[in-house]
Amino acid sequence: MSFEKDRNDAEASVTEKFRASVTKFTFSTPSPVSTPCRPLVDPSVTTVHSSELPTLRRSSRVAAAVTPRKLEIKCDVDVLSSTLLRKGKRKAPGAGLSKNAAKKFKRGYAPPEAYAHLSPLTDYLAYGLDVVFCGINPGRMSAQRGHHFAHPSNHFWKCLHRSGFTSRLLPASEDSSLPETFNIGLTDLVDRPSTEASELSSSERASSVPILLSKLALHRPRFLCLVGISNWEILEKALLQMSTGSSKASKPSKASRASAKNVGLQPFKLCYSVIANSLSDTSANISETLVFVVPSTSGLVTQYQLPAKVKFFAQLKSLVDQPPSELDTSEMKCIAVPHDP
Repeated sequence: MSFEKDRNDAEASVTEKFRASVTKFTFSTPSPVSTPCRPLVDPSVTTVHSSELPTLRRSSRVAAAVTPRKLEIKCDVDVLSSTLLRKGKRKAPGAGLSKNAAKKFKRGYAPPEAYAHLSPLTDYLAYGLDVVFCGINPGRMSAQRGHHFAHPSNHFWKCLHRSGFTSRLLPASEDSSLPETFNIGLTDLVDRPSTEASELSSSERASSVPILLSKLALHRPRFLCLVGISNWEILEKALLQMSTGSSKASKPSKASRASAKNVGLQPFKLCYSVIANSLSDTSANISETLVFVVPSTSGLVTQYQLPAKVKFFAQLKSLVDQPPSELDTSEMKCIAVPHDP
């Protein structure tokens, strides 16, 4: 019994001490003129020692996270705001695209009937010309106007003049004068017109090679200049097939890749047999045609600018100006081209 009494007395003593500490905190009723929601504190109790305050237990983890949490919330708000601002900005069309992606896509294959209303161009050829320039196929504007390389953005006629092949800048309308006046010929690998060369099929190009070789065997120019690297790739594949006698062309050897990017003088030559009873007095002297490649002169080709294109034309002109006896072609691969009378 004495034990319970002592415990009760101890609890009562603690309770009285707590009540005594609470009575020290008094608050006055707010006056009508005071600032709303601002309690008035009794001046007599404004200073209170911390030891006199009741101990309120609070998780140390929560207390330590109060300030960092505020910073974290502020940081999250800033991030969200910047994200919304970025999403709200409208980019200009094509601003986020690479240069390659922004370029115009190439056209796909177009059947012959798509351009049936356009007529092929006339070949301007003669026997024993210095050079025959061979395009891929007539463009739509060239077919409409009836002249080779007639599009205003095409660099062919500028290259021809600036490299020294012609004494003046010729318009496309004078293409027929090239064989007689400048000893230059014009033809195309594929005769049907299209807006872009990509509208031709690979089989269509390949099937046109024998026709081109027949024209060359008949007229025997000193040089064949293929205008367009893709033109040479088709002819090269056919020449390799002819040299190996296989329907499947093997991969080009190092010797067949003489120049960088397949431009310039190539390591092949077209060889002809002597024409019996020919009306031409010089037929026996023209027994081979050398192959030269220049980039496409189309204005759409930006890999080679006009000065670079002119440079390749000038290289060809320097070869043409050399006497045939001074050109060593012994290391070139001879491709026998039959002559169809």
